[in-house]
Amino acid sequence: MVAVDFETTTADADAADPLSVGWVGLEEGRVQIGDAGYTLVAHRGEVPVESIRIHRLVPGELSEGVAPEALGDVLREAVDGRVLVAHGAALEQRMLDRFEVPYDACLDTLGIVRTLDQRAGRPGADARLPEAARRYGVPRLAAHQAHTDALTTAMLLITLAGRVEADRGRCTLSDLLLLARG
Repeated sequence: MVAVDFETTTADADAADPLSVGWVGLEEGRVQIGDAGYTLVAHRGEVPVESIRIHRLVPGELSEGVAPEALGDVLREAVDGRVLVAHGAALEQRMLDRFEVPYDACLDTLGIVRTLDQRAGRPGADARLPEAARRYGVPRLAAHQAHTDALTTAMLLITLAGRVEADRGRCTLSDLLLLARG
């Protein structure tokens, strides 16, 4: 598995351009820090002010990033053939599809959080990554930074899987995929 997070010009997956991407590998229920990476993505247009405010990535920094044409190669090396893990995965899926990066399946931690919260009697609980991480006891890391959001997502998945295993006596990828779908 590999947890992936993109920071983009907008939250609209169809209109977004990538500004940075981070990824963290997971294997046998453990974060693989040696299988992690982060890159800025060169942006040739104007960066929206709201995006700068959220991600704190300024045009000067972005000019040093990997060219968008080369991003697919970078991501294929990190993601190809693995299960994608993302929180609110529509954006990450759209970005990977745009750069023709294949992944085996998609495991959306947002869906798992919503399902588990619903079952715990918290149907309206805030399921955004920082709040979900806090609620499930995942260490607080800087939000809206691609690498730390990917790491938070990876740790959240491990925590959620541990809770499922404690309740059921087992937790498989199929179990998690079903929970993610609600």
